[in-house]
Amino acid sequence: METKLEIVRELSLLYELSLSVGGTLDLKKTSEDFLKVWMRQKNIDYGSIWIKNEYLGIDNPNQFTLIFGHPYFLIIESKEIPSEKFLETLKQQKAFEVGNNDPDFLHFKKEKNIKSGSYWFLEIPNLGFIKFFFYEKNPSRQSFNLKEIKKAEKVLGKLSIALQSCLLHDRVIRETEQKNKFQKEIRKLALVAEKTDNAIVITDANGIIEWANDGFKRISGYSIEEAIGKTPGSLLQGPETNPETVEYIRGQLKAENSFRAELLNYTKTGEKYWIELSIQPIYDENGLLINFIAVESDITDRKNKEVELNEAKEKAEESGRIKQEFLSVVSHEIRTPLNGIIGMSNLLQKTQLSPQQSDYLNTIQVSTENLSLIINSILDFSKIESGQLNIQTIPFNLEKIVRNIINSNEFKAEQKGLGLFLKFDPKVDSHLIGDGIRLSQVLLNLVSNALKFTVTGKIELEIRLISKMNNALVLEFNVEDTGKGIPEKMQKVIFESFTQEDSSLGRKYGGTGLGLSISQKLVSLMGGELKLTSKENVGTKVSFILGFPINQDPSSKSENSILSENMLIGKKILVVEDNTMNQFFAQKLLEGWGMKVDIANNGKEGVDMFKIKHYDCILMDIQMPEMDGIQATKFIRQSNKYVPIIALTALSVEEEADNFKSAGMNDYITKPFEAEYLKKKLIAYILSYQNYSISSPKSNESKEERTYDNSLLSQMMKGNQVQIRQMEQLFVNQAEEVLELMHQHFTLEKWREIGLLAHKLKASIDMLQITDLKLVIRKLESLEKNTPDKQIIDDLISNVTQTLQKVCLSIKNSHK
Repeated sequence: METKLEIVRELSLLYELSLSVGGTLDLKKTSEDFLKVWMRQKNIDYGSIWIKNEYLGIDNPNQFTLIFGHPYFLIIESKEIPSEKFLETLKQQKAFEVGNNDPDFLHFKKEKNIKSGSYWFLEIPNLGFIKFFFYEKNPSRQSFNLKEIKKAEKVLGKLSIALQSCLLHDRVIRETEQKNKFQKEIRKLALVAEKTDNAIVITDANGIIEWANDGFKRISGYSIEEAIGKTPGSLLQGPETNPETVEYIRGQLKAENSFRAELLNYTKTGEKYWIELSIQPIYDENGLLINFIAVESDITDRKNKEVELNEAKEKAEESGRIKQEFLSVVSHEIRTPLNGIIGMSNLLQKTQLSPQQSDYLNTIQVSTENLSLIINSILDFSKIESGQLNIQTIPFNLEKIVRNIINSNEFKAEQKGLGLFLKFDPKVDSHLIGDGIRLSQVLLNLVSNALKFTVTGKIELEIRLISKMNNALVLEFNVEDTGKGIPEKMQKVIFESFTQEDSSLGRKYGGTGLGLSISQKLVSLMGGELKLTSKENVGTKVSFILGFPINQDPSSKSENSILSENMLIGKKILVVEDNTMNQFFAQKLLEGWGMKVDIANNGKEGVDMFKIKHYDCILMDIQMPEMDGIQATKFIRQSNKYVPIIALTALSVEEEADNFKSAGMNDYITKPFEAEYLKKKLIAYILSYQNYSISSPKSNESKEERTYDNSLLSQMMKGNQVQIRQMEQLFVNQAEEVLELMHQHFTLEKWREIGLLAHKLKASIDMLQITDLKLVIRKLESLEKNTPDKQIIDDLISNVTQTLQKVCLSIKNSHK
């Protein structure tokens, strides 16, 4: 317990400390007086006062600047950006200590010759903080604690007020100096205005002319005395002056906006002349409008040449059409070999490679991917500029799109040591209708940009629900990073085509400078507006708002459990392609999925092969000799309306998609394509084709063809023929037992038991790749979930019975 003497002594120290504040309006002197008194009282070895740049009115507002440190010779750094954790701790605790055993001690050590001891950090309310240091052997170290700091809390508040007064005083001084400088500039500008060729007119707040320069007299023919007291419109406008432009000018003046306009005026002698008008409102120190300044440039010569410009425009439009045709051809010529390079690289990646070969191959793959991105950016930009890019309205899964974007960029983020996060509002319905591909393109581009220009910190993709109705919703999309930021002067032009913040960025980071421009145009086509906010060395946030109808069709929302990779095994596919490298790549890729592949070198060969053989799907190139893909498709559709035909095209013009559809093609994939994307297309269309007939389609192939495939079983048994035969025999026994029970349960209408038997048999059917039964057995399996139709069940069981009898017979014959 403190004695009265100790209390009196402590009060006197606080009184002395309080007296050290407020004796001057000099920021540094106030800091010095306070700091030296408290350091002497508490025997502190080092102290310093730091104020946030935001309050100092200097660059980097989140940075802190050293105002005064003592002893001065210990200072190493005068700038500091504390961590969020530090600032939050200081805000909550008002003061805290960091000892030399604390992991953060080295982070805070910014002074010379300091090895061990402890730092104290004290909040200066609404301004910054004080930093004290005690050496380990300093006897006063133990007595300086939170209790002591609490006693000085009011003095710290007084210090904050005093420092704010100093800052206010400094600002008044600066503004006074600026005002004097401004008045000098005004005198200079008046001299310049007298000598300039442009007309300069100053009006009052109501638009009445108060002053005009000699340039006005030279252009209009009116003297200054004739103009004063009149409005420019009453003096200069005539019968051919555009009334809409006049109305626009009046509206802008009424709204007190700065603006530009082009206007037809008349001289004093009645001659017509064109001016480019730039008007700027002027306000007093209280923010009240006092004047308008108008700068008028004579653009008559330019207007007289507009006829020539119109002719040039027509030529440019013709050139644009030729450019589109050229891009279409170039796209095909580039994409075709690029598809082969990417495809062969992917196949080569799956072979045994040395580390050096793997490095070389990775370089090839990265280069081809970059080339593909650049080509796509240029072609997309061309389509948008020519108005040929259309936004689709089809079902898509929003959550799946954004999670794919995060997953595909996680590795790149991890390589750079960045956090990549997704905030997906749980109230958002993911099943929407719109252009999911273009939305994905925009978000992927924004995330890729954020990754490219962020060195430390994180990138966050956020999807937030703004409003929701019965059949539609409005979403906000945000991509925010902690990257280098964009200077304010560049933020106005960053969305322009072929623009990057700095020309050196193209060399450092790569790219065409089209990414943000394309993203902005795509968002605009979808009915939104891309907005950007950024601070240098803090980060960038790009956001947009879009509305989407909710997909009301439940069938398109559910992921069909049948779509497994095994579904492609044993399927027959015809590849119609004239490029040998693409033939080789497609064959190896499709055979790798277990498909049976035939190759046709042109459309005519493809049609002839289709006439004599059944195929589950056709991949059709477009540009081929003898007969192109469009003609070949039309011939095939004359005899078969259902077989899936997917175009593999290197063409880039969007309108070609309509030609594909009108010819009878189901879909198209642009070269170079991703293997997984092709696989999903094949699974979806082959499943759709199977739905036309539960049993196998008619085929001209030999009736002796086996109805099962034991290649998967062989892989599991590692080629052991004895074990393979044993497994096949087990299947025969199981199939015969299940068929007998199915017929018994059908007689008793035990639908649930039939479903359980189908479930029991399903895995074995998948293992032996009995493709004709994959869909049938799953329909039987789901009987208990739906209202059963006895005739349909009878047809399904008959189908299973006939197919399994053939399979069992084939297995028994192979075992003889």
